[in-house]
Amino acid sequence: MWRMRTPSDYVRTSNARVLAAGGRRMPSGYLQPGDARILQELISAGYAPSPLAVITSALRDAHKKMIRADKR
Repeated sequence: MWRMRTPSDYVRTSNARVLAAGGRRMPSGYLQPGDARILQELISAGYAPSPLAVITSALRDAHKKMIRADKR
């Protein structure tokens, strides 16, 4: 029997693709108040549009910095 796919179905499918490609689900946790303020400041300043995007951008920036330091 065919049924219409819901938005949740699309999210589950997308998440499964990310995991199959080597992605990782990050557990939720709590930020200290100062870190939460920094996160919001970065979003407000346009560093990235969402908390997850801030974390992703910061990881990529740190990785680039590490690679540059290794080449010296």
